[in-house]
Amino acid sequence: MNSRFACLSVSALALTSWVAGCSSSSPSSASPGTSAAPAAAAHPGADAGGASTNAEGCPVNSGYAGDGMCLPAPPADQGFQLHYGTTDYASSTAVAPFVLPPNNETVDCYYVKTPNDTDVYVGGYQFSMRPGSHHLLVNVNATAQADGFATCGANDQSAGLLGGTMTPTVDERSDPAPENQGLAVKLPANSQAVMNFHVINTSAEPMMREAWMNYYYMNAADVKGYRGNVFLVGGVGFQITPGTHKTYTYSCSPDRPTRILSLSAHMHAHATRMSAWKVTGGQPSLVYENYDWASPTEIRYDSVHQNTMPDPATQTPGGSTGQMILQPTDTLQWECDVDNTSNVTLTFRNEVYTGEMCIMTGVMVPADDPMKPDDFTCTLN
Repeated sequence: MNSRFACLSVSALALTSWVAGCSSSSPSSASPGTSAAPAAAAHPGADAGGASTNAEGCPVNSGYAGDGMCLPAPPADQGFQLHYGTTDYASSTAVAPFVLPPNNETVDCYYVKTPNDTDVYVGGYQFSMRPGSHHLLVNVNATAQADGFATCGANDQSAGLLGGTMTPTVDERSDPAPENQGLAVKLPANSQAVMNFHVINTSAEPMMREAWMNYYYMNAADVKGYRGNVFLVGGVGFQITPGTHKTYTYSCSPDRPTRILSLSAHMHAHATRMSAWKVTGGQPSLVYENYDWASPTEIRYDSVHQNTMPDPATQTPGGSTGQMILQPTDTLQWECDVDNTSNVTLTFRNEVYTGEMCIMTGVMVPADDPMKPDDFTCTLN
């Protein structure tokens, strides 16, 4: 998903189908609704005397690709870190739950408490993920539960208060646009965080599933507004049979004036294009287009970034330039072109080769408190 997620704002479309599709399975043999955990894999570094951590707590010689992706935690007075992964790289027992064997794909949820013992404001963040990572969503739930792995709930399927990304590395510690200075999210003390992590291993070697998330505080006196998350869901009812090539279109309207800071696509391997338009008075204006499902383009709408319009002939992504404000009388319309060249029926599920999604993600600035799930009214056109 997008690299600048903040507070939760999802479409009114139900997410129950996505919950049912949250599974751990092989991309080549999985059937819809399966939830089989991947088999244990050999650990090339553990119990061999070579795996360790350095002075900053980062892995050394773990035996898996991506040790260099580790982020040292920020100083305690500046922020905090959330970590998905083991803390003992020398123990095969501690490492095993985070290893994904070859030809496997998994999505699961890992629960931890945030370490802040008072309410804080988060103004910036960094994400980093090992190879094979497809998406990372970090939410906050109202009810506390035990730390560790557990079944994903409905609220855990979208980018929430603490962000989300499909990009391996994200650095959002500052924003160059002057109109975005002082934007933050408010994080209650010792919040119940949940990390929804999707990893795909198409290689011949086991992979370590691991991600680091750093969050940086903002002084309350410097807070000028609240960021919110755009998470508009299309494709919940997908039943795309083999050989079908079709465009699916959706639209949503906010219930109050909303400034869109950025947009990005979340789609899977059989989606060849996602396009989005701002529609005012019935007149559409193209604001976003993406052709790459695995590395979707993020377009920012502010006074600093100069974007280029897309070029369908060369499959070059792009979008409009300048601030984008949606009024309740406007709509954000988006569509996905899906070409099912596989031999299975594509449904709305996490598996990228046997499932498909058409989700518009991004960041917004609501006029007051973060928007609620029903603050966008959405339709299937």
